[in-house]
Amino acid sequence: MQADTFRRFGIFGGGLFFAITGMAAPFFTLYASEMGASTLAIGLIVTSRALLPIIIAMPTGQLIDSIGSVKMLQIGSALLLISLLNTVFATSVLMLTVSQLFMGACIIIMATALQVLVSTGDRETRNKAITTYSMWMSGGSMLGPLLGGLITFAFEAPADGYRFTFVAAAAATTVFMLLLACLSRIYPHPVPAVGEIRSILSFRGVTTSYRQGMDLTSHRPVQFGLVGTFVIMYIQALYSGFLPVYLDQFGYSAFHIAAILSWQGMAGMLSRFVIKALMRRFSLERILSVAGLLAAICVVLTPLAAPNAVVTYLLIFTLGAAAGVNLPVSMMIMVDAVGESQHGKLMGLRLLVNRFSQTISPALFGLLGSFVGLTAAFLAGGAVLVATMFGFSAYASHMVRTSVANAASNPSPKED
Repeated sequence: MQADTFRRFGIFGGGLFFAITGMAAPFFTLYASEMGASTLAIGLIVTSRALLPIIIAMPTGQLIDSIGSVKMLQIGSALLLISLLNTVFATSVLMLTVSQLFMGACIIIMATALQVLVSTGDRETRNKAITTYSMWMSGGSMLGPLLGGLITFAFEAPADGYRFTFVAAAAATTVFMLLLACLSRIYPHPVPAVGEIRSILSFRGVTTSYRQGMDLTSHRPVQFGLVGTFVIMYIQALYSGFLPVYLDQFGYSAFHIAAILSWQGMAGMLSRFVIKALMRRFSLERILSVAGLLAAICVVLTPLAAPNAVVTYLLIFTLGAAAGVNLPVSMMIMVDAVGESQHGKLMGLRLLVNRFSQTISPALFGLLGSFVGLTAAFLAGGAVLVATMFGFSAYASHMVRTSVANAASNPSPKED
């Protein structure tokens, strides 16, 4: 029954973790703007959040397989605390950039470890846990910005409000670390072989881990899940980095921006209740491609919706629902393709692709926005994403038809 306990902690811990990061992330770009950072500088700072994860993503997956998820969660939470405290005491844009390097490392470690915790058991148990984890993750993403907005609203000077929000997030991280210490006492930590950790962290070990991770892409479901999640995470990074700054130009208060971001998290949470119904009617590949297309359309419509708060709420709700469907569906598609012993590597590969998309997104969007403005950047970037998703949807339909045709032409032998 301990396996159920660890899965439940992965689910509830995921909700707490994303609530903590949700308190801090939406206000980071506003805080950087208060400190005088330009649109291009903000794009580069947010990009730095994804740089370190690209390097450590695959070794992280191997370390989870070697020493267990709980020890990696403890390492990740320590990095989260360092990042938040560094942001609190930051006096320059350079210090903010350093804090985002730690934040990126923390997210890749903790998100991978949490997903491995909930991806155990038989297919039915695993899919139920993944869906529940995704719902709690969205709940945390909804609650975090709302709490951060309330804290910020209590201060007359915006910069003071942002800074105290980071202090509150650091305090919550300390509580999370205490919970992890309690769980660590009963968790059956794997015992790595002599020299195994050193081998994983060596240059040769890192290159080997990436090669082994790339080998997993030989599975078509893994390819499909990676492409679908890449687009969604590209859009998520774009919104988390620039939507607060963009809405600020239309006179939205910090609390109002936080409420809109919380609304996105609520949409993602509510979308989990329709996933089973969707799975009964459509293939997982079709669900994933349609969710990505809806999210891309939302990017194009953002400049049209931004002047009107009601329309903005509707748009963000649609985007949140699309992203909320994407996470569990893409995970289900991928984990069914490989054995449980490779789930650490698989989640590391998945988050590597996510971080790569999150590196490209703010850098390109920040560069484009600095030259043509954020409105034109949303329109142009959204148009490219819509065209990409139309192509992806066509590919999804083709692969589904091919699978059906192959199954019809090669029926399984009947038993006598």
